[in-house]
Amino acid sequence: MHHLDRSQVLRGRTMVILLALGGSALAAGGVGFLAGQSLTPPAPPAPAVTTASPVAIAPAPSTTEINALAARLGEMQAELLRLNALGARLVQMSGLDPEEFDFDRPPPQGGPAEGTVRDYTIKELVSELGSVANLIDDRQRKLGVLEDVVMERGLQAQALPTNWPVKSGYITSNFGYRVHPTRKVRLFHSGVDFASPRGTPIAAAADGVVTFSGRRNGYGRVVDIRHVDGLVTRYAHNSKNLVEEGQLVRKGQKIATVGSSGVATGPHVHFEVLKDGEPVDPMGYLGKTPKRTLAAAGAGRSGG
Repeated sequence: MHHLDRSQVLRGRTMVILLALGGSALAAGGVGFLAGQSLTPPAPPAPAVTTASPVAIAPAPSTTEINALAARLGEMQAELLRLNALGARLVQMSGLDPEEFDFDRPPPQGGPAEGTVRDYTIKELVSELGSVANLIDDRQRKLGVLEDVVMERGLQAQALPTNWPVKSGYITSNFGYRVHPTRKVRLFHSGVDFASPRGTPIAAAADGVVTFSGRRNGYGRVVDIRHVDGLVTRYAHNSKNLVEEGQLVRKGQKIATVGSSGVATGPHVHFEVLKDGEPVDPMGYLGKTPKRTLAAAGAGRSGG
């Protein structure tokens, strides 16, 4: 009995030892697995699969957009035609070189043939056309102001007595003191005498209004014309007056004919310029003698 108990005890101890060894093996395996997991480098992540996005294609311009561009282009073409006409008129009025300012031809331009090419979008094209249209409006306004200035200067030039009263002839008496042709004494001569054949047309030296047309002692038949800046021109010894008081006359318009009425020794026109009622030398306004006109500064045969 005692022997059986001992055998059972030994078998129980043996089972305990085996169970302990098995548990140790299992524990060691678990520890080894965990250590292996911690020491082994992680596997690289799988590459992400990407899908190419479709290329955006700009939509074709609509009919409305094209019509709007065409309408704007037509407006700009009309504005350019007006600018060309205005520019050509200003060139003519101001005396500029028409070859240098030729509004019928495009301005000269140039540049390298190579470069980056990029097409316009409809939005960019509309914006560019708008900028050009604004520039055209600005230039049209400035050219209009310039035209006003040129025209004003032209009108002032027309209102100044710069034209000779006759187209042909010669000077027989200058402005200033001289020996009077009939009285034979030294007297002040308030104008310039232009000898010319009887009946020769006498022209207005500038734009103005006739303030007198009739006979006056010593002058014979005389015409007075009032101009700007207090200027008056006088044409005397006429054979016939062709204008009336209050009449508006233009520069170069025929106002009388050459004669010898009044105190005169032959047909001529006595031409005066008065500034604020005082006589001044007409040659300061008339300038140089035209090439077709003979000029002699001697004392006169045809005094008056």
